[in-house]
Amino acid sequence: MGGTGKEKGKRHPTLGDHVVVGTGAKILGAVTIGNHAKIGANAVVLEPVADYSIVVGVPGKIIKKKVLRMMEEGPVESLARVHMPDPVEEKFREIEKRLEKLEGKGGVMRVYNTLSGNKEKLIPLSPGKIGMYACGVTVYDLSHIGHARSSIVFDVIRRYLTFKGLAVKYVRNFTDIDDKIINRAREEGITWDEVARKYTEQYYRDMDRLGVARADVEPKATEHIPEIITIVKTLLDKGYAYAVDGDVYFEVQKFPDYGKLSKRDISEMLAGARVEVDERKKSPADFALWKSSKPGEPSWDSPWGPGRPGWHIECTAMSMKHIGESLDIHGGGADLIFPHHENELAQSETYSGKPFVKYWVHNGFITIDREKMSKSLGNFFTIREILDKFDPEVVRFFLLSTHYRSPIEFSDESLREAESSLDRYYTTVIRIEDFLREGVEKERPSAEETSLEENLAAFMNEFSEAMDDDFNTAQALGHIFELIRETNRFLDSRPSGQKARDLLAKTRDVLSQLASILNIFNKRPEEWYDALMQSKKIPYTKEEILNKIQQRQIARQRKDWAAADAIRKELEQHRIILEDKKDGTRWKVG
Repeated sequence: MGGTGKEKGKRHPTLGDHVVVGTGAKILGAVTIGNHAKIGANAVVLEPVADYSIVVGVPGKIIKKKVLRMMEEGPVESLARVHMPDPVEEKFREIEKRLEKLEGKGGVMRVYNTLSGNKEKLIPLSPGKIGMYACGVTVYDLSHIGHARSSIVFDVIRRYLTFKGLAVKYVRNFTDIDDKIINRAREEGITWDEVARKYTEQYYRDMDRLGVARADVEPKATEHIPEIITIVKTLLDKGYAYAVDGDVYFEVQKFPDYGKLSKRDISEMLAGARVEVDERKKSPADFALWKSSKPGEPSWDSPWGPGRPGWHIECTAMSMKHIGESLDIHGGGADLIFPHHENELAQSETYSGKPFVKYWVHNGFITIDREKMSKSLGNFFTIREILDKFDPEVVRFFLLSTHYRSPIEFSDESLREAESSLDRYYTTVIRIEDFLREGVEKERPSAEETSLEENLAAFMNEFSEAMDDDFNTAQALGHIFELIRETNRFLDSRPSGQKARDLLAKTRDVLSQLASILNIFNKRPEEWYDALMQSKKIPYTKEEILNKIQQRQIARQRKDWAAADAIRKELEQHRIILEDKKDGTRWKVG
């Protein structure tokens, strides 16, 4: 290994414990290699490697690392594969897009289908209509950032499909009866339905702040007990389920396609199902459709005795009642693919005899850099705690700045970067408005005029192209900030005249169209700075800031430059930045 000297068996000075290094691998320099790391044969490592990571290639690339993922139940440590973009695949997709344009087929929407593992053309089951179901939350605790991502992803998908002229029926459920809810009721000394109601209301408060619109239908599991019982009874009658002591289980091995969604075989699923061994079940992989109630637990009457529905059957009943036996889109977080959605698919297709979902859509995991976020896990990752430090628009922008299927590493630093991007947007809007408020001056052409015109003419097509390509909000935002960059270059060239005013007014109007699709950029600039003052806990009111500015202006008129500078520095210490303009002094939160 590089830097280790020639002594046989000499250990690299920065090598962790239990590290496996492949033949011919080189670690160049004092590069720290974490515990339990694996370095592939002939790899060349140039950068630090974290604990439990796997590195291959020249130069070495981390292909797996240990991460903290936000799952339904909260932060969970796991070993995750790192996404490695395939440049060949991306090049083919680019060529395909160009060919479609030449053939006049632009505007075709594609969505990645977890079931097929490919992007497919979005062709609704009924022309002009989309039935979309997204798994909601189990209401036993405060919602966390993982819930926020899934809710925002499907909110934007619904908004964009509507923008494209499709009639969308969007259903998002609540699981309002579950072991976790019953346990939380015991902990808090209240009834199970009070727990469900309490955390449903909190979910709504969080989502309202994040700009997530209500679904068209938001059913609760306990409102669909008759439908659930009907489906369970049908599965029993068909011979795909069996009853044991008041419980009813789906017999997995009788559904030949079981595993087609998660791409697992039976042996893998038995190892990964994480179910307790129950000798009454024919197979450990069999899952509960109906659960008999224990003494003191909530229950509903059924042909198999008092009990309550299993988790998976709830979504089958609710989606079929409110959309139909076949759905266009069914979505949720990637952690739901197995076992929840796999089980849902099996019981639904067995019940109806029809394909259950045309497009399975799953958003990626959120991983957490715990050192940047906090020193302990605690409940900091709840939406409520995050919104105590950052404006909701910052969180929404951050979550949309990565493609929905890709993992996101969540940290304070990432949120501050999102905040800076939003500030750049609103600063540009201020510059446009300042220009438009000025009187029409003599026409003075700008060298940047043509560039802005071309960018503006292509913008909506590029934005739609990005969103048509599997709802790629990250690329769409890239086009927005390219337009922002061109707009600032144009303004920097000091244009004047009616043509410049018309061009900037059109730019402002185009940018404002995006608010209804992404539901960001929809504040006035002064509202943005009001929000920053609140999230950053600035110790001044707007009136106090304006008073300071007036005091500074008086000092400048008296030519008391020391007093004027002292006021500026005092405000800067509290992140209030002053900008002197010819018509006065403007302030903003820095």
